[in-house]
Amino acid sequence: MRRLFLMAALAGLVVGAVVVGADAIRNGDSPGPSEQPASGSPAPARTDSPEGAAAAFLTAWSVGNFDAMYALVDPLTRTTLPRDRFVAAYTDFRDQSTQVAIEPVLGTVAQGRADVTVRLTTAYFGVLEYTTALNLNHASGAWRIAWAPSAIHPDLVPGRAFSSEVRRPRRGAILDREGKPLAITAYVLFAGLDRSRIADRAPVMAALTAFGFTAAQVDAAFASPLALNQRVTVGRVGEGRLEAARAAFAAFPGVLLFTETRRVHPLGAAAAHVVGYTRQLTAEELVKRASEGFTLGDRVGATGLEAALDARLAGVVGAKLVLTGPDGAVLKTYADRAFVQGQDIQTTLDADTLRAAQQRLGERAGAAVVIDPQTSAILALNSSPSFDPDAFENDDPVALARILATPGNPQANRATVGLYSAGSTFKLITGVAGMLHLGLTPSDRLECGSVWTGIDPPRRNWEGPQGPLTIAGALMRSCNPVFYEIGQRLYNAGDGLLSQTARAFGLGQPTGQGVLDEASGLVPDPAWKRRERNQAWFPGDEVNLAIGQGDLLVTPLQLANAYSSFVANALRTPAILAGQAVETRGAPGLSDAQWAHLFQGLRLVTSATGTASAAFANAGYTDFAGKSGTAEDAGQQQHVLFVAMAPAAAPRAVAAVVLDEGQSGSIEAGPIARDIVLAALR
Repeated sequence: MRRLFLMAALAGLVVGAVVVGADAIRNGDSPGPSEQPASGSPAPARTDSPEGAAAAFLTAWSVGNFDAMYALVDPLTRTTLPRDRFVAAYTDFRDQSTQVAIEPVLGTVAQGRADVTVRLTTAYFGVLEYTTALNLNHASGAWRIAWAPSAIHPDLVPGRAFSSEVRRPRRGAILDREGKPLAITAYVLFAGLDRSRIADRAPVMAALTAFGFTAAQVDAAFASPLALNQRVTVGRVGEGRLEAARAAFAAFPGVLLFTETRRVHPLGAAAAHVVGYTRQLTAEELVKRASEGFTLGDRVGATGLEAALDARLAGVVGAKLVLTGPDGAVLKTYADRAFVQGQDIQTTLDADTLRAAQQRLGERAGAAVVIDPQTSAILALNSSPSFDPDAFENDDPVALARILATPGNPQANRATVGLYSAGSTFKLITGVAGMLHLGLTPSDRLECGSVWTGIDPPRRNWEGPQGPLTIAGALMRSCNPVFYEIGQRLYNAGDGLLSQTARAFGLGQPTGQGVLDEASGLVPDPAWKRRERNQAWFPGDEVNLAIGQGDLLVTPLQLANAYSSFVANALRTPAILAGQAVETRGAPGLSDAQWAHLFQGLRLVTSATGTASAAFANAGYTDFAGKSGTAEDAGQQQHVLFVAMAPAAAPRAVAAVVLDEGQSGSIEAGPIARDIVLAALR
C-alpha cells in the first residue's frame, strides 16, 4: 500500500499520515479534521511572569493562533527556528492526529518549567490525553518559551516521528435475491450555481427549468444563505445526461456540474420503506461517537434496512496512530482500530415484485407483502403512498417539503406497523379452530341462512341464504352465519380457544423476522378484556372475532405470514436476508385431511362460484387460492383486504394486500394481489 508522508524538517521531527481505503477521498470530499486559523495578529500577552507567558502560549495554541505562539518563543530559539518551520510542526501534528480540538491546561510552574496537561480531541482516534512541559527563560525583562518539539508532545524528540493511517470503508450495497442493487454508494452528477458569476438570473432560470429542474429547485438555490461565491446545489442530473447538461449550460459559466458520493436507491419509491435511506449524524451524535471515527458529514442508516443493518453496511473506520524511530520501526502505538470494509448484504427481496407491487398499489393508500411459503422468504414489502428515498440522501429541501406535505403520511410503513382489522381473511383461522377444538369434519355442514339468531341482536348474512355449507363452502361464500356459529360454539367450549388459534398463526406478536421494526398487533381474549377494560368476555366478543372484527388488529406482514404458515402447516418466522435462519415456532396441528379441506375452501374462493370469481376465474386465472376481507374502522370507513396465492397445487407466492379505504376486498384488493403474485412467479 502506498503511503504519503508529510515531513517537517525541524530537529528530526517527522509527522506522517495517509488516508486510504475503499472510499477514496478526492476533490476535497474528505471529512477530515476541522481547519483552524494558522495566522493572525499576536494577542497581547503578559510576559512579566513565567505563569503569564506559559498561559498566553497555551491559550494561543488552543485557538490555533500560531503567530501569537511564535511571538512568545525566546529570541535565541527563533534565530534557528524560522516561523514557517515552527508553524509546520504544529500543523503537521494537527493533521496527523486528525485534531478537532485541543485543550492545553497549565499546571505547576516552577524553576523555569511549566507542566501542561493536554486533552486532544481527534476525528479518528477519540480523545487522547497526555502531559508535557514548556521550558521558559527570562531575557531582556520578559519571560519566553525555550521551545523544543517536546512542547507539542513529550515523545517528539529528534529522530522520532508521528505517523497516522486512516482507512474509510465504503458503505456496502443492499441487493435483491438475484444480486440486483436496491441501495448502492456511487458518484452522482449534480448541477449547481456559483451566483457570483451570474449577472442575469432570468436566462439561467430558463435554461435550468428547460433541462428539467423545477422552478422551486432553482429558486431555492438562488435563495441560499451561503456566500455568493460558494457552490450551491440545484439538483441531480439524471443518469446518462452529462453531455446534454454540458450542452445546455455551456453558455452559463455560473452553472456548475460536479460529482459527489451519494447513497443511491435504484428502485426509488418501490423499495423506499423496506430499504430505507441514510441521514447525516447530528452534532450530538458526532460527540458521542467521535471515538468510532465519525466526522462531520458522515451518514448512518435512518430507516428500513439501511438503519437495521447499519453496522454491517457501514463497516469500521480503520485508524492507527504510531510513533516511529529513525529506521521506521514502530516504537509506540497510541490508537489502533482495525479497518472493516462495509458488507454487501443480499436480501430475499425481489426487485421486479417490488416494482409490480408499487405500480399496482398506485395512488391508493395501503400495503402489500409477498412471501414464498416454501422458504418463508419475504419477496416484497410495499407501503403506499410512498416517496423518493434519494430526496433524503440529497438533502433536497424542495423534494423533502413535498414529501412532508403529501397527504396520507408517505413515510409510514403500513406493511409492518400499520394495524388493521383482518375482516373475513380471519375466517380461515376460525375454520381451523372449529376443526381443532370442536371436532368439525370436512363433511359437517352448518346453516348459512339470511339471518343468524344465535345471540341477540340477530345478525344478517351479507348475501342472503346459501343453505347448509361445509367449512370449505363457507370460506368460498364468506358466509358470516357459519363463522358466527363456530365462534359461539368455541365460546361455549372453553376460554379463549379462538384467540389461542389466532396466536398459533402468529397474530398478536411480531413475526420474528428480527430485522425491521414491526407492530405487535392485538388478539383480544377474556384476560385482555378484564385487564384493559375491567369487563367480562361476552359471546358477542367471540362472534365478532370469528369474522375478524372487534378489537382484533393485524399488520399486513402478519397476515401474509399467517397464510404462508397455513400453507406450510407450521408457524414460521419470515426471512428477509439471504441465508437467514427460518425458525419454526409451532404448528396449528391440522391433520392432512383437515388442511386439505380448508385449502380447498381457499381455492373455491377464486373459482367461478367463489366470492372472488370476477378477479380470477372470469379473468382466465384458474390456478389461484385466496381469501377476501372487508372490515370497518371504528364504525366509520371500511378498509379492504385480499390474500392470494399461486400456483394452487404448491404455492410459491402468497400476497397480502390491504387498502386503507374501499368497498370490496374481492373487487378492489383481489386484482392487485393477483397481479403481484403473477409478478413474483415470473
